[in-house]
Amino acid sequence: MSPITVGQLTNFPDGQGVGVVIAGRRLAIFRLGERLFAIDDACPHRGFPLNDGVVNGLMLRCRTHGSCFDLETGAVVRGPAAIGVRTYRVRIDGDSVVVEGDF
Repeated sequence: MSPITVGQLTNFPDGQGVGVVIAGRRLAIFRLGERLFAIDDACPHRGFPLNDGVVNGLMLRCRTHGSCFDLETGAVVRGPAAIGVRTYRVRIDGDSVVVEGDF
C-alpha cells in the first residue's frame, strides 16, 4: 500500500464529500469533524457519483436512487444497491489528507 497525498485538510469541508482521482480510480472523501472516510466514488447500483451524497451520522445516501452505505465499512444499509463500496484508509498528516490503498 502506497500513501498518496490528495490535498490539504482545508479543501475537505466538514460534513461533505469531495471527489478525487488516484491512479485513474475515483474516490469520495468525507470529513466528519476530525475523522475522514474514503470510499469508491461510484454507487454500485448505477455508477452515479457518491461524493455529492447526503451524510447523516456515519451513513451516506446516494442522491440519485437513495442507496445508503456505512462510511466506516462500505456496507449497504439500504438498497437498491445490492453490494457495498470499497473503503480506503485515510488520515491527516500535518495539514495534508493522505489515502492508503492498492492503486
